[in-house]
Amino acid sequence: MKAYRFILSLLAAIPSTTSAQQIPRESLADSLIGWMKVYKFTGVRPPMTVDAKHYSAAQLSIADSLANWIQASYTPKGALGDVIRVVSPKLGLYNKNDAALPQSYGTYVKTYFELKYDANRKLVPYTNSHLEWTIRANGVFGEPVQVLNTPTDYYFLLPGFNPAGAQVTPETERYDLSHHPALKRYITYFNNQLRSSTANATFVVLSKDNKLPFVKVSKAEYLDQLAGAVERKHAADKEYAVRSWPEGNARAGALRDADTRHQKRLSLLQSNREKYAARLQEPAEVFSLQPNELLENYQDVFEGSGGAGERYPVYKVDPGMAALAATDQPQWIEVWWDGDLLDPVGKQQHDAILNNFDFQYVYDFFFAPEKVKGRPYRPLRSPDAREAVVVTEASAATRTNAADATVHFFEDFSTSAVGRGPNGWTVGKTTGTVATLDGLAGNWVVMAGDARLTPKQLKTPLPRDFTLTYELVASQNFTWGAKGLTLELANADSYLRLKLRPGFDGKDGEAVIETKFPSGYPSGTKWLPATGFSNNKQNNRVTVSVRKAGETIQVFLDANKIADFDKAVPAGLLFNGMSFFVLGSPSELNDKFYLGKIRISKE
Repeated sequence: MKAYRFILSLLAAIPSTTSAQQIPRESLADSLIGWMKVYKFTGVRPPMTVDAKHYSAAQLSIADSLANWIQASYTPKGALGDVIRVVSPKLGLYNKNDAALPQSYGTYVKTYFELKYDANRKLVPYTNSHLEWTIRANGVFGEPVQVLNTPTDYYFLLPGFNPAGAQVTPETERYDLSHHPALKRYITYFNNQLRSSTANATFVVLSKDNKLPFVKVSKAEYLDQLAGAVERKHAADKEYAVRSWPEGNARAGALRDADTRHQKRLSLLQSNREKYAARLQEPAEVFSLQPNELLENYQDVFEGSGGAGERYPVYKVDPGMAALAATDQPQWIEVWWDGDLLDPVGKQQHDAILNNFDFQYVYDFFFAPEKVKGRPYRPLRSPDAREAVVVTEASAATRTNAADATVHFFEDFSTSAVGRGPNGWTVGKTTGTVATLDGLAGNWVVMAGDARLTPKQLKTPLPRDFTLTYELVASQNFTWGAKGLTLELANADSYLRLKLRPGFDGKDGEAVIETKFPSGYPSGTKWLPATGFSNNKQNNRVTVSVRKAGETIQVFLDANKIADFDKAVPAGLLFNGMSFFVLGSPSELNDKFYLGKIRISKE
């Protein structure tokens, strides 16, 4: 089936939404939406020239092949994709230093995850928010060293890059691909610098004999380039003084100040040359992601003010490989993609790249062509394949509750396979996998980071009067102050939210009740102690009960009543939605909640 056909099949399956509104992401999460268009580029295009770079028909044909291979390997799920073929961008005021980069060409994907219907009921991007997957011949990545870069020289940093084996932090461990079967033979790099334009991006470099196309810069070269930056800054300061002040004493004073700063910087530069005279051939390592020419602010251009901070080697493109980049043979292939693995769209793209895209074929095509001669590209796995739903045997509790006429809803996740997502639930931005816990019976859904669970088969509206119970477990040593897990019951703009988070060292936790109801009923936030809910045990379990009877709302933690509101909710209001969520961040993945045994009974 062609990928674009998925768009047509969705029109009858997705709830109606006006063209001006964003379609809720949760309603698209399980849909293989596909591409705006499946292009099947032919590879026949005339040569083109951009600035001083001439792109041959053979080079443009490579960009076409890369685009076709991507579309053969990936069908966006819960999102809409488009493929764009590119060469090095045209130079302008803000990218003039890119002239020093080697000739590059390839393709990239925009995976749009915020969608709407247009006037013709066609799925289109609602915003420009998208994930990206790029494959380029001779592409350069990393953090540009702006102070050194000119139209003839280009330098950059690779923070945290260690091809011999990087130290992986808990926050980046899930992105480490150095041992992945598909990539362990290639150079991989994960950018964990949050201030970077490519934060949380994964890079793979394919090059002949696995040779890194970048080389470290010596201290001698760095100091020479820094001297040029000092001169450029002096010229800019003098130009600014002339432009800002009329001829006379004020301008003369500004010019003298510029000369004074210049002389001080030259003196400091010379002292650094003398300090490192015996070590000038060592690799240059700097103390900042963006070093500058304001040398008066620190005494050592490499160490700054001293201390044990991180040091970043300075790189440039290997001159020999850069010189050959203009030929029809790519010197290396850069592959990179971004996306949060806790987000369903990001994870699906990530998994498609690792499981479907044939990196070995691409390597052989460019660097060992005899191995793939006459063999067209085929993905390792069909991108349109849907993961089979595994249904396990229902527990005795599930069977008993299903036969009980007073039970409106019951879920203990017993029919969901451990290690997979829960059957019958929409999972948004979460690991969302079913797990077992030592010391506790049954299945539980892991909720951590930025997580949301919504039942697909909940009969709505809920009964007028009901008791909702669920079991909640907090991991041992759960961080005090981390985000809590929230139950939300909603009807249009009205809602009741109950958020819980454990205490510490046996102390009570915190409960937050937030309501929004029509005029005449309370709307606001109340903070209460979460009696008996702490973080000092292996499994910190609590049974939560929310009881609605007429206008009354009561909340219990185990047998402890923590809230009792007589006039809390309109008696006739019927809730028609239920979800559980954690609004955390990737750094809080070690603080896990486990959710289980959800039951709604009629009063």
